[in-house]
Amino acid sequence: MTQYKLTNDYYTGESSTIIFGDLNIPRDPANSDYQQFIQDVAEQGIDIVEGPDVIQPSYAELRAAEYLSYADQFDKIYHEGVDAWKADIQTIKDRHPKTITGDTTIGEVPAWVQEAADNWTFNKQLREYVAAAERLSQYILSVGREEITEEVIVSTEEVWNEETEEYDTVNTTETVITQTAIEPLEATVEVTETDEETMESTTTTVTNPLIVRDEEERAAAQAVIDATPQTVIDAVDK
Repeated sequence: MTQYKLTNDYYTGESSTIIFGDLNIPRDPANSDYQQFIQDVAEQGIDIVEGPDVIQPSYAELRAAEYLSYADQFDKIYHEGVDAWKADIQTIKDRHPKTITGDTTIGEVPAWVQEAADNWTFNKQLREYVAAAERLSQYILSVGREEITEEVIVSTEEVWNEETEEYDTVNTTETVITQTAIEPLEATVEVTETDEETMESTTTTVTNPLIVRDEEERAAAQAVIDATPQTVIDAVDK
């Protein structure tokens, strides 16, 4: 269903305004209504946009545009004769016969609309891919996280080597923890529920809800990764 109508600038002939109901939207990427227009096209398809009106002039308008001014026509008759003048007039009439009645048709939607929508989709997929990759980079709650350490130089001194009779550079290092260990969560937890009528309590063992949510979020993130076009992935990995 058509929702948006394009109009052409009178002077440039290029699409300059998008009509949406009573709203005239400028072709301006900084305009919020224009941004919504591009998003709607990206999500709903190009069919919601109608191209600009194309006005076809009538034979009378086409002929009038080519006829010489009266002064020039009289000048031609004077210098070349009536027959030459009639021949020129007939050529114009033959070129624009009366069967050209003029009409208004709907033009095609210009390419920039689809290009802008494709760019919007690309950027959306890019943001979602980055967020999904970040989510998957987090440790798995049911597995935990190992401690990571590295050796860091804390001091350096020059020590005389009697064998080589040269100074050797001696570094003093210390082990620094760059990532602390996190123990995995308990796989199950006990949940106690009380019956409001009998006031009896029942305790059951269920899968840890935090682990369930973690697995669901990771599965959703992986689905985003799997559905991301390679061109988007390549743009991130550059």
